[in-house]
Amino acid sequence: MSEDRIQEEVVKYILYVYPKTLLSATLGGIRTSYKQAVKAKRTGYKKGQPDLFIYEPRGTYNGLALEIKTNKGYATKEQKQWIQDLKDRGWKAEICKGLPACLDVIDNYMKLKRIID
Repeated sequence: MSEDRIQEEVVKYILYVYPKTLLSATLGGIRTSYKQAVKAKRTGYKKGQPDLFIYEPRGTYNGLALEIKTNKGYATKEQKQWIQDLKDRGWKAEICKGLPACLDVIDNYMKLKRIID
């Protein structure tokens, strides 16, 4: 299963199981023209941003960020740095390989007690 297909299934799962979840995906991995890539960079896109952000505080975390990979995929230096930077800022941030790993991280995160009720 490709990364984009895994991400599609992850988003479907979240919207079905946790329908009120506030989430957003980045445009990483989407091929664009050179002109669009320059525009994205000028308007704030940063190389290595995680694929998916869940803006739901849980436990001691501000939110959840996922970098989604295939079982054979690997994170780039920039992706690893983003994950660490988010952790340093109070986020749960993970690199997940394959659909089952993504769903496990999401379910475990969503089981944590909400910070703000």
